[in-house]
Amino acid sequence: MVFKVIFQTGHANIAAKQLNVSAPKISRCLNMLRATFDDELFYRRQLGLKPTPVAEFLYEPICQFCDAVSKIEQSLTDKPGEDCPSILKIAVTSCIMASLSLAFSRSEYRPLIGAVQFVTWDDNSADLIHNGEIDMGISFDGSSEHPLSVESLGGLSKVCLAAEEMHPIWKSESGISLENICHYPFLCLDSVGFNDKIDPLEVFARQSGGNILDVSRVNTRDEWYSHLLTMGTVSFLPCSEAGIGHHLPGVRVERLCDDEVARLHGDSMAPEFMLIETQQEHRRYSVEQRELIIQLIKQLLSAS
Repeated sequence: MVFKVIFQTGHANIAAKQLNVSAPKISRCLNMLRATFDDELFYRRQLGLKPTPVAEFLYEPICQFCDAVSKIEQSLTDKPGEDCPSILKIAVTSCIMASLSLAFSRSEYRPLIGAVQFVTWDDNSADLIHNGEIDMGISFDGSSEHPLSVESLGGLSKVCLAAEEMHPIWKSESGISLENICHYPFLCLDSVGFNDKIDPLEVFARQSGGNILDVSRVNTRDEWYSHLLTMGTVSFLPCSEAGIGHHLPGVRVERLCDDEVARLHGDSMAPEFMLIETQQEHRRYSVEQRELIIQLIKQLLSAS
């Protein structure tokens, strides 16, 4: 479709608007097409993109292919009794993925919600929700170039500290403070829209005139666990994840006192989890499923 629309319009930005995707996504697709066909495909000219001879040769068969795919999609759309997806696909920020999955597996709501697949929220998730490839998202990042619905589910007001069982931070006689934590290498589990650019502890250190010994970043909980055990780092995690953290061999988890959490967040409000959905008329799940999922998440956050 990207090839076809660029060929017809001569402009990548027009293709992005017509296909309802971001301009960077069009650029990535075009690069993949060029690599696939081993040809530039489109030359940049003053009035737009001009097709190469290879692109001219490919245009007609690609149009035929797009028409065939469109007919297949239409036949699937017209099948009766399939308004609701058999599996509800939800993109979730990595910092509560494990605890939310556990809460769902034990929930009395599970038979009423049906099958759910949780995937990690990333930079492409909003696009996938808009395109219907993901049903909804739970993230700190509510911003999007698409007209998506965003609803607050609650804040991250309770925080735990995790480190190796024998880490020296647990021997602090004065108790665990942000100043103590800054004396050790610090580990961030990146969450898009929250600490993927700068972590609240880094902000605290700058504002208080101190320095963190070192800051490392990981993208998955497996990397996070390995880093704690092998690199002598300390890290924060939501208290909703504390129950799982307590059962990780070799790791100790303790709740950070409310005063230190308040100092960590400073003058800004605690980060909030957002429910991100497409517009109501495009949703493939019922109002009841939606409300049960919201209740499940709010129970998880309040219990933490």
